[in-house]
Amino acid sequence: MSVTRKDANQLKKGNYLLVEGEVNRIINEPQHSKSGKHGHAKMRFDAENIFTGKRTSLTMPAGESVDVPNIEKRTAQVISKSTDSVTLMDAENFENFEVALPTDELKDKIAPEQTVEYWIVMDKKVIVRIM
Repeated sequence: MSVTRKDANQLKKGNYLLVEGEVNRIINEPQHSKSGKHGHAKMRFDAENIFTGKRTSLTMPAGESVDVPNIEKRTAQVISKSTDSVTLMDAENFENFEVALPTDELKDKIAPEQTVEYWIVMDKKVIVRIM
């Protein structure tokens, strides 16, 4: 589990952060609100879980530190495809492993012998795109 810490006011659209231990991508520009005389500035984020697609809305103080996951990007070749998973072979070390089938439009486009990009995030692997 590799994460770094960042202040909430440094995050932008497209950045990733941890919400309740799950990896989420910020899907729109964060909204920054200044508070009254004795309050703190707040940040509002709309985020989407990269594994499930579930959307959440967060509000937090602008100076609060949040966990940002370190993402390792790699390529692999599709060996086989079943109804709910895909077997991949890493392009660098030729390791074979199984990954859950993506939930978006990639699900229908993935076929054996294709090259895909996958990410290793928080000890989980997810297919991101077809190369």
